[in-house]
Amino acid sequence: MTRRGFAAALVGPLTLHAADTSKSALRVELGPEQLIAAGVRWPYLFQAREGTTVLLGLIEFPPGGKYPIHYTARSFDGRKTWQEWKPGPAHGRGPVTEGSTVQLRDGRILVFDVHAEHVGGKRFEASFWTSNNAFRTLEGPRKYGFVLPEAEVNSFDDRGEPISRMYLRRSVIELKNGDLLATAYGHFEADKSPVEYMPKMYKMRSFLLRSGDQGKTWTYVSTIASDPVEQEGFGEPVLLQLRHGPNAGRLICQMRTGRENPIYQCESDDEGKTWTNAYALLWTYSRFGRQRDIAGTDPDLIEMGDGTLVMSFGHKPDYREHGNYLAFSLDHGKSWTQVTQISSTITSAYTGVRETSPGELFVVYTTSKTNREDAGGVKYITMGRGVRLSKP
Repeated sequence: MTRRGFAAALVGPLTLHAADTSKSALRVELGPEQLIAAGVRWPYLFQAREGTTVLLGLIEFPPGGKYPIHYTARSFDGRKTWQEWKPGPAHGRGPVTEGSTVQLRDGRILVFDVHAEHVGGKRFEASFWTSNNAFRTLEGPRKYGFVLPEAEVNSFDDRGEPISRMYLRRSVIELKNGDLLATAYGHFEADKSPVEYMPKMYKMRSFLLRSGDQGKTWTYVSTIASDPVEQEGFGEPVLLQLRHGPNAGRLICQMRTGRENPIYQCESDDEGKTWTNAYALLWTYSRFGRQRDIAGTDPDLIEMGDGTLVMSFGHKPDYREHGNYLAFSLDHGKSWTQVTQISSTITSAYTGVRETSPGELFVVYTTSKTNREDAGGVKYITMGRGVRLSKP
């Protein structure tokens, strides 16, 4: 069986595109677009239980710069207005995060820097910050770290810049016993397959870390996926633990595999010790049953209060179907449906989505003033909009 055929067998039958509302399982209503931050891209979203919404984004990489210029904004009034937040002298570089933020059951918020740098002996370290008041103030930085004996410490990123780091990426979740799980990605010594558009960069793997001391130290649990598939292998993972359905407690991980390739998914029922084989996501776009890949980069993934799963993602300019999208699962991640376009111009393809009240989503993404894939010097704008879900 081919990989696509195997994926289709696992995913099973899907329902129709959101445009065919007469046969759709969900009614998806998009609210008006809202400008959040001009000149900001790579947006990520965090929603505190107290109601604070936080946008974490990047402005640009300075020429030859090791780290990007980052941007943080907060809303305390239900996303009507946004206030830029800048770190003070005591905060160091401040949180440079790509979604690796979690609110613990006791209310504390932990914000982890995405860039874990090699400090020698296959040990990687970075900073994290804490908030005890719904992100009104931050304390830190404090150091976190982990050891990866099989790590490659001399790599290149997609700009061709030399790096010696791993990426703590997108997701940190708290288990029932208080331990934390985090997704990360990077290169191990065994990863030697070149990336199509940057041959000196090797295809990546995604892996799982676990912390028993609330984020200060982490240990390697498992490789989530490592086959050198598509353009890039497995990077930019996102993780959730199901709260609803017959497989409550299951971990679902989704990963990017390239600039014009499908999003892949795999699952674990033993807290990440073992994983199913990763498979490309498909959806049925035709009333005649025809299927296509759910192609995109950097998925975000949440479970709503009613058990509906929501994925957000975007298309890189390479893909030439410009825009950002939402997709939904009504069977706890077994299949995906109603791929819904929320923008149509060239985008940086990074998104964030959160449930803000029952049946109500808020999604952030970038747009631009062009839809020409050969346009140079694209200036991105971070936008947001509410989305209402209901049964027709």
